[in-house]
Amino acid sequence: MNIYLRIKRFLWLLSTLLFSVHGFAAISSPEQPWQDPSYIQKAFNEIALKNEYRATEGRILKWKKPIRYEFVYHNLPKNPLIERLFNTHLQHLQTITKHPINQHKPHHFGKANLSIHLTPDQDYGQVIKSFSSHTIKDLERKSHCMANFKRNRQNAIIQAQVVLPVDHVFSKGLLVSCIVEETTQILGLPNDASWVNPSIANDATKVELLTGLDYLFLKILYDKSLTAGLPYPQNQKTIQRIIQKLNANGEIKDAGQTINQSGLHPEIN
Repeated sequence: MNIYLRIKRFLWLLSTLLFSVHGFAAISSPEQPWQDPSYIQKAFNEIALKNEYRATEGRILKWKKPIRYEFVYHNLPKNPLIERLFNTHLQHLQTITKHPINQHKPHHFGKANLSIHLTPDQDYGQVIKSFSSHTIKDLERKSHCMANFKRNRQNAIIQAQVVLPVDHVFSKGLLVSCIVEETTQILGLPNDASWVNPSIANDATKVELLTGLDYLFLKILYDKSLTAGLPYPQNQKTIQRIIQKLNANGEIKDAGQTINQSGLHPEIN
């Protein structure tokens, strides 16, 4: 074999090897650290199985019944802008989770199970005491907005409250972040963590809209195979299988792009 053919063959083998390595890396390695399956599971456990205000048993918390939400005004006129932002985000959550979330109307049967309280800042503390089960001292001074939920013995969420001090969040530029964070948390993602990133559950960052990682948390939580009340460590195998499924169908890879195409993203960005 002459030198020309040897060089040509060497280059062909090298290009084949490089293509194989590159192809394997593209398939098996995440594009971002948060897209690594082990990181996703660890972060999900931190946000979904813990609570920043109380000890938990590591059980899955989620809604079983459809969510019917209402706006409750306290010494404030009706605010179409705030309602539109809430409506857009809640419909986005419904699209992601496939769990029914609709605005309750007075003529509908039954009562709303998610109340969104809009109040002046001066009434914020009183509304928290009157309409939520929070027992944290001086919560109105420690928070910009708040939400909490009630669960039954099966750890299914059955009722929730969101309280928004309107003039305060407007003056601080926190309207959108409060809407997004509080209504997402009451779906069953109650914890915050400074190491979980990028996410609205990270109070150390200025993320105000859902991220690709938040999208994955919601997809995992509302997968039909993950039932309310499923205890730790039994829920870990189910969570792992869901993440493997999301990875196989490309949802982890596309999560960032997917989340940016709907909800409040087109309006805010």
